[in-house]
Amino acid sequence: MTSNIISSEKQAFFEKQGYLIMPSMFDEDRCQLMRAIAEEELHQKAAPLEYELDVNYPGAPLDQRSAGAKTVRRVLQAVSRHPEILAAAADSAMCAVIKSLFKSENGLMLSQNHHNCIMTKDPRFSSDTLWHQDIRYWSFVEDNLISAWLALGSESGFNGGLKVLPGSHLKNFSLDSFDPDLFFRTDLKENEKLLLDELQVTLNPGDVLLFHSRLLHSANRNRSDETKLSLVFTYYDKANAPNQGTRSDRLPPIEVHSG
Repeated sequence: MTSNIISSEKQAFFEKQGYLIMPSMFDEDRCQLMRAIAEEELHQKAAPLEYELDVNYPGAPLDQRSAGAKTVRRVLQAVSRHPEILAAAADSAMCAVIKSLFKSENGLMLSQNHHNCIMTKDPRFSSDTLWHQDIRYWSFVEDNLISAWLALGSESGFNGGLKVLPGSHLKNFSLDSFDPDLFFRTDLKENEKLLLDELQVTLNPGDVLLFHSRLLHSANRNRSDETKLSLVFTYYDKANAPNQGTRSDRLPPIEVHSG
């Protein structure tokens, strides 16, 4: 059974707020190893990669001639790059918590199509990530997925750590609440009250932030003098499924915790 993996209080908190911080899920030695791997992958710049220039977010380089045009934002397909990254994504303790949050006895599936990345924020050329819900870019039978954000160093507002809008995963928003790029509009009066609930997440190395695929979240650019590195993975219950023929169905999932 999965119901006793986390306390009923933590389960209730996640259901109400849409996020949960699990402190010290990974020890210092393992974090240092994974950070070294992440730094090497960032140095090698082996495809597939997402550059700051690709996303065109506020603060990103404007074109190929701009300073920082080759700044990497995400090192993609992370679990296939190194066995230690796959081991982190399949970590039994972390996956047991995620499975418990789904309240399911089915298997737990790791998506290879969404997140599955080394997330970076460069101290010189990073950008602002605007408020959004991940599920609006994905396609599943049910919009019930959970992402795990593993901090490989300290994260705060100063270096571009995540911000969340607690409880926003329970809201039913109209299409008009989002701009054409599916970012949550901050200029609408009806959105103002929710935006007042903004919470800056602070993480220590080895902490894991779990958050629902409908939770609104954002991040500012990195204003420190060090590159921020995180590993980010996305999971769903085996009874759920990506819609066939969509981006969410491109690569097969990996079962990381059996039913």
